[in-house]
Amino acid sequence: MRVPRQLRRMEGRTRARGPVQGLNIVALLDIFTILLLFLLVQAGDPEDSLPVLEHLKLPFSESTHPPRRDLVVAIDSRGAILLEGHQVADAQQVRETTGDIIPGLSDALHDYLAKAAAISRETGQKIQGRVVVMGDRETPFAVLKRVMSTCAAAQFGEVSLAVQQREESVALGQ
Repeated sequence: MRVPRQLRRMEGRTRARGPVQGLNIVALLDIFTILLLFLLVQAGDPEDSLPVLEHLKLPFSESTHPPRRDLVVAIDSRGAILLEGHQVADAQQVRETTGDIIPGLSDALHDYLAKAAAISRETGQKIQGRVVVMGDRETPFAVLKRVMSTCAAAQFGEVSLAVQQREESVALGQ
């Protein structure tokens, strides 16, 4: 059987170039690493979102303003008061104290303010005095009011209440 001339020429070229090279795994890994880093950076800054707590269901609202990430005071479904995820008071302490100030929360806020003031002196950044209160939807308003009053008394004058935004169909009554 006779081999066509074009096929012989192609075989000659292949032999002249040497064996066929495989894929360069190092280059592929570099590309995938860069792609992964890009996607992680673009996924969003965790500082922009509020923390997710296990025993906390936020109430719904029709507000369209996105939440700011400031100092977070949370009141979970068990009545525990948390400052940045650390428990500073529980439901029993809140019930036992009279007046608008919750002592455990007040102490923790003053400690936080002292640390922030020390950092502020070093970096030159101004202390914002803002706090976001995340209260479970079953939390009584009296407790929310006392938490907000405690924050205001501790020099956190700008107090925001975190809520879940309603879906369009629910907000329009459909």
